[in-house]
Amino acid sequence: MDSKKMCEFLINADKYFDGNKVDINKINKNKSIKTYCHNDDCKTKENGINALAAYIIMLFKGLIKKDEYNDYDEYLLMWLSDKLLKIRNESKEKKVKPPYMDTITLNQAYEKHLKDHKVKLRYWDLLDMIKGLKEANLRYMAEFYLLLNRICKTIAYYETKGAESKKLSKHSDNCLDQYRNLYINISECKSYLNLLNKLKGIYDDFRVSAIQENGSNNNLETDLKKLTKPNGEEMAVVRGFISYKITKKICNSLNKKTTTSNKADSPGLSHSSKEVPPLQPLNQLKDSHDKTSPEEPSAKLESPSPSLQDSYKSEKIYQSESNDSDIGLGNSKSETCSDVEKGKINGGGKEPETPSGEKCSQVSI
Repeated sequence: MDSKKMCEFLINADKYFDGNKVDINKINKNKSIKTYCHNDDCKTKENGINALAAYIIMLFKGLIKKDEYNDYDEYLLMWLSDKLLKIRNESKEKKVKPPYMDTITLNQAYEKHLKDHKVKLRYWDLLDMIKGLKEANLRYMAEFYLLLNRICKTIAYYETKGAESKKLSKHSDNCLDQYRNLYINISECKSYLNLLNKLKGIYDDFRVSAIQENGSNNNLETDLKKLTKPNGEEMAVVRGFISYKITKKICNSLNKKTTTSNKADSPGLSHSSKEVPPLQPLNQLKDSHDKTSPEEPSAKLESPSPSLQDSYKSEKIYQSESNDSDIGLGNSKSETCSDVEKGKINGGGKEPETPSGEKCSQVSI
């Protein structure tokens, strides 16, 4: 399955959310999704998110070869992180106030917000092949999903509007903005850097393909920006299955030197069509990892750079400019009776429970 198909799944899955809230009524109207909830009824937002996650995984695994089962798991964890962050932002529990950053990991957030809302597929266990990535900071993982989402929307926009569209360059600019903001915040962590450049591989493959398809359209060389560091240097992409080692000291308590990029390093226009402020690195207090319980948010870890911290707030503006109904890639369908449906996923070595009626059926999202 190529990246276009993967993006199709994720864009369509996001349509079950209205801002920070999951649309339970919409989920319960989709028989293929709600059947993952017990009694075929998703009663809570947590049930709905778990059912949707289980459903997406079934579709992903059902359309790819067995030796590719784990090539896309990172993207599923990114998507889930985005939804967990929405739950966390909506919760009534005490928040960590800026300029500090919540240090909760993806795994801790899952345990706290989703684990007890069981559905018929133990999808969390199926993602254990990249168990190390579950220890990533939740906020960072959600920001990685924001980059993936922008890449997917760029691909979708190109597919529906074509190479001549004037807004294609703006979509590319948004990808570059987020790529650079993430790089400045996570570059000292090898696992995060590998994850960043795995996303770059999706973008690069699309960019090269689009340019080749439009040989006479020289504008694509400039309209589709290369994803580079703030100084213009390009990093190599990362492909295929990789393992992750997220160390709290290096990756979730990053110590950065305070520097300010010069004007030449600044990215292009942001999604709000305003000049992007100079990129600022993530400054965090020393030894915060030694003084904070891993179970609780930290008051020692400063928040990401202003542009990264505000990316979720301004994303609402970006989404309004690129309505999903205008750039949708259609409905994803699984038309085969895959090994996944027979309980043979090898992601975490544990067989899933499949809901009744799903085997060998044609499903769509």
